[in-house]
Amino acid sequence: MDSSLLAAIIGPTVAFLVAAGGAVLRARSNLRTAARLIYAELTRNSAAVMYFRQTGHWAAPALPRAAWDEYGATIARRLSSEPFEAVRRGYEALEIVPVLTDDSFNDTDRDRLLGDAVAWLVRAISTLGHIAHISDPQVQSTIHRLTSPSAATPERPLPLPGPGSGIISLAMQEALVTMQFSEAAQPAPPPPARPAEPPVPALPPTAQIPEPTVPAAVIGAEAPNADYVVCDAQHKERLHRPVLARWTGQPPTSDPVVNETYEALAAVTAFGRQVLERDPLVKRPLTAVVHYGRNFNNGWWDGEQLVLGDGDGMIFQSFSRCTDLIAGEVWHGVAEMQRYFGWEGENGSLRVSLCDVFGQLVKQHARNQTVEEADWVVGAGLLAPGVKGIGLRSLKAPGTAYDDQSLGKDLQPAHMDDYVHNTEETGGPRINSGIPNFAFYSVAQRLGGKAWENAGRIWWEALIGEGMREGLLFTDWAQRTADAAGMLYGQDSAEHQAVLGAWDRVGVRAAG
Repeated sequence: MDSSLLAAIIGPTVAFLVAAGGAVLRARSNLRTAARLIYAELTRNSAAVMYFRQTGHWAAPALPRAAWDEYGATIARRLSSEPFEAVRRGYEALEIVPVLTDDSFNDTDRDRLLGDAVAWLVRAISTLGHIAHISDPQVQSTIHRLTSPSAATPERPLPLPGPGSGIISLAMQEALVTMQFSEAAQPAPPPPARPAEPPVPALPPTAQIPEPTVPAAVIGAEAPNADYVVCDAQHKERLHRPVLARWTGQPPTSDPVVNETYEALAAVTAFGRQVLERDPLVKRPLTAVVHYGRNFNNGWWDGEQLVLGDGDGMIFQSFSRCTDLIAGEVWHGVAEMQRYFGWEGENGSLRVSLCDVFGQLVKQHARNQTVEEADWVVGAGLLAPGVKGIGLRSLKAPGTAYDDQSLGKDLQPAHMDDYVHNTEETGGPRINSGIPNFAFYSVAQRLGGKAWENAGRIWWEALIGEGMREGLLFTDWAQRTADAAGMLYGQDSAEHQAVLGAWDRVGVRAAG
């Protein structure tokens, strides 16, 4: 059994700051999470643990009560009440410590209560370390960070995607986790043995842990005049300093992931300069970090740089294979995207749609494809062999990208009549983005030729034009694109009529 459970507790879920006055712990956890993590670890459900490590929570759909009753019985058979109680109290400690930082507590009471909480957390970590067969030096090194006033602040992982963000949607992650839980509840042969990873060496008590990320300015200093830079995380989730792998003007390396990512960043830069006449689209150097973690099934723009996992090879292949995914994530860093679009409701769906649209345009521009030649699939080539689907989303036919037991069914609508009203994933931005996606495809299809020369120009002008504001809904964006078409090509032009017709086709009415 590996150390994923311990890592889930002491890694992204908790930031430890230990000083003479006591400890401050932050947690994103609860008792139900503790039970789920225990069950996940007992059944070697690494996908569930990985999902928790990526998101910091377990989101709906929740497992049925009957299923949890069955899992509870499994836990009772596999663990004595004493270890479970230790873990439960440890999670209680994580939840209550932030409350203890309130000024309403005097120093004496705060230190006493913090000391009790740390003691329970130490006991939980020790118990889990024993259950997971983690080396004593590693466990003691972790405990030392909590109990030693002079201990260094632990290194933090790279910022993970917030609600709704990241290449792989929350709903799709949930489908993967739910499938793993369902499979774990059924009798199954033991999984094939995996090569044991060497234990993480214990850090000396006085070791200083450097910052986990390197600012773009520092990378730029090491790669003078670089427009784009690719760094290698070397399969770590906690970075001391990413290794510079390739930057502008350097020849290809022996690593295809580095080269694919480099070419995608170059394609984004070329598109910005040649088509949009904006240089740079985002802060220079445009930076990507590849090989994040092991078998990591996601990628995201963290506000400063792109971070890419390699995929697990069973559901997703390497994210570097898909120029449009890289371009789409980089698009989150465009100033107008950051300023005007959030992650909720129709506004969040417009955000996802714009990233999809310009991701497709970058890919088509790099391949010099016409509307008819393009596949209009977001993430074509990402799904591993055997997974039923063509990609993550389809602008040409929303709702048809995948239908697989591991991922579920693509639920994207193409018309407002089928708009999905949900409270999960902050309003389902990746689901309802199918509506504006299909509107854009319809414009491009009607105009023909190369989409970035007409439809893309309209969408870009709508994004950067006067009167742009926060909180736009579908009708607002329809009006902006119609106005942009009229300004660029004239009222009642073929382009203007194509835009009006496309929005009418998806059930969204622009004023004209």
